[in-house]
Amino acid sequence: MTRWRTGFAALVLAVFAVLGLGRALMEPTLGWRFVVQGDQVNAVPLDAATPALQGVTAMYAQGLHVPVTPMLLTESAGILNEYAEQNRFFAEHALLWEVLSHPVVRIAHAGGTTQVSPGQRGLADLGSRFWFPWGVALLSLSVGLAVWVFRPGDASARWYMLASLGYAFGMLCTAGWGSRLLTQPPWGWQALHVWSHGATFLLAGGLCMVLWAHPNKLGWRAFPWLLWGLMGISLLADALQWSPTIGLAFRLPVVLTGVAMAWLYVRQWRASQGDPVKRAQLKWLGLLLFAALSVVMVAYAFGAAGFVVSLPQNYGLGWIAVVFVGLVPLVGQIGLFRLDRWWAIAWLWFLGGLLVVALDLLLLVLLPLSNETALGLALALGGWVYFPLRQALWDKMSRGGLPRTRDVLPDVVALVTMGAGDSGVLNARWSALWDRVFEPRQLQRSEHSGTVQVADQGQVMWVPGFGGLQGLRLNLAARGTRLFNTEDLQRAQEIVDLVRHGLQAQAAYQRGALEERQRIASDLHDDLGAKLLTIAQASGHPEGMPRVAELAREALDDMRLSVHGLTGEAALAADVLADWRAETMTRITAAGMLAHWHANEPAPGQLLSARTRMQLTRVLREAVSNTIRHSGATQCKVQLEVDELELRLTVEDDGRGLAFAPSTTMGGHGLPNIERRVRKLGGFHEYQAAIPRGTLLRVNVPLRQGVE
Repeated sequence: MTRWRTGFAALVLAVFAVLGLGRALMEPTLGWRFVVQGDQVNAVPLDAATPALQGVTAMYAQGLHVPVTPMLLTESAGILNEYAEQNRFFAEHALLWEVLSHPVVRIAHAGGTTQVSPGQRGLADLGSRFWFPWGVALLSLSVGLAVWVFRPGDASARWYMLASLGYAFGMLCTAGWGSRLLTQPPWGWQALHVWSHGATFLLAGGLCMVLWAHPNKLGWRAFPWLLWGLMGISLLADALQWSPTIGLAFRLPVVLTGVAMAWLYVRQWRASQGDPVKRAQLKWLGLLLFAALSVVMVAYAFGAAGFVVSLPQNYGLGWIAVVFVGLVPLVGQIGLFRLDRWWAIAWLWFLGGLLVVALDLLLLVLLPLSNETALGLALALGGWVYFPLRQALWDKMSRGGLPRTRDVLPDVVALVTMGAGDSGVLNARWSALWDRVFEPRQLQRSEHSGTVQVADQGQVMWVPGFGGLQGLRLNLAARGTRLFNTEDLQRAQEIVDLVRHGLQAQAAYQRGALEERQRIASDLHDDLGAKLLTIAQASGHPEGMPRVAELAREALDDMRLSVHGLTGEAALAADVLADWRAETMTRITAAGMLAHWHANEPAPGQLLSARTRMQLTRVLREAVSNTIRHSGATQCKVQLEVDELELRLTVEDDGRGLAFAPSTTMGGHGLPNIERRVRKLGGFHEYQAAIPRGTLLRVNVPLRQGVE
């Protein structure tokens, strides 16, 4: 079934295209396009080699004489309000056609008389005034036919196709007579105007019926009969010229049809309450109708009141194609949630433009003012009255939005500070946060992870779970009255990022605090604990009292070092090396050994973190203590090199040495403590046999630039 409908649609398009093109090509050409410029008629050449003719007044052929006046070149007879003027217009064009049917035509103009033979009009002579409405007509018709091909059972699709047929026929008529060089074939031209009015009724009536059937099927079955009956009577009155003016027979019924559209739109809006998907479709459809028809309806309203507004129909009526071209995203259901966000902005923009146009027309038509005075008054009223009112309206609309991201920061902070607390309470706060921001009609837990997503044409928003927080499914925002839009998507992602980063920072802080507590506990156990235990054991023996005093001093030094490490303050590398030199030289000398110290000068201002300082202090102390207590050496050499990237420490003695292979750590004598502290700093160490005898310890520790 779809195949034959597609074939039929293609045939209709081809027929419309050929008939519109054929009608325009029937006009003979004299080599000029006759246009009104100022208060006179001029002939603009179609060929650059042909001279222009200024001030054309008449045309002659074998006793026939036709005055060429600005009224004769009126774009459309529909611009003439009185039927008497229209009849005279068509009668003069019939006589002009008879003149052009002769082999020789004389043109009277300000420069004299020019004799020319009429020729066949070609495609190059049509110009943009034909091709634009012709293309717009076929494009709009193709959209209407496509909707019917793929949705034949939908009543609104059939009415929409009917509206596109009316619009396309009217635009093809406009393309023919609006792009003419001088005239059109007289046969059927007057009737063609009436048919084009019928096409306008078909367009307006079809769109009315679309609103009657979509998105809800409205009641009151008498409405279609009343609508089409009114249009039929109006078309008959227009054809038979029952009234003296076209305004009563044609323009007024069209305006009333526009009022009916507005009434149907309000009814559809009320009928769609509680269904944001239909509301979104209705917003978009209403925006298209308003944008496409508002200016035309204003012009028709002035025309119905007897104040004809002469608009360039070839281009001006092309704007109505917005109703058809703009409906493509809606029919395809592409991104309704994107459209739902800015419909209010677009409405305000189009309405504002319409009010400015209407204000200008009122000042020009109703008040006895010159064009310059009317324009100045319109600008004054617009700047001092209209635009401030529009800004106030926009501010009021903006304040009615949902909370901004910064407004929910206290909730985010409260959630983050809970960290890895009670999972139930944490997820309850998480759900409450999203309920406050978007007020969803339904909020459910889910297994969604990754990023925030909007699905089902804006009906659902998926919020990912992370860090102990469960994923969520939010259904319809604002308690079910609207869809989620792109701004909601962006705001939700901002909140997710804030909470995720906050939880990560909180977890990092807790990990750091735990590691620091473990380090302090380890230091107290390994250093102070061991020394205090030794003090307790030695205190019972009189010969152990000197050792007790030494251990007590060392324990006090370790406690001071641990307390200093807790402050977290960095120190100048030069000061640290000076402290190490003083302590190390004093201990080695006091033990009766020869001390050697070699160290380079650190870069000015270079810092060592409290952690690095504390760990390396203990490494150096442990290494020197091992040398003093266990090596039996007579001398000890300490060498230090510090640069921006690394600290290198070497402790060498000439004692009895250790029986192990290079790069291997033994238990006992504090060696495991050295290995553990160097590893925590991300460095490495190794023991080697010194030459000719003794032990050599190498320690390399990386220094982080900008921190150390």
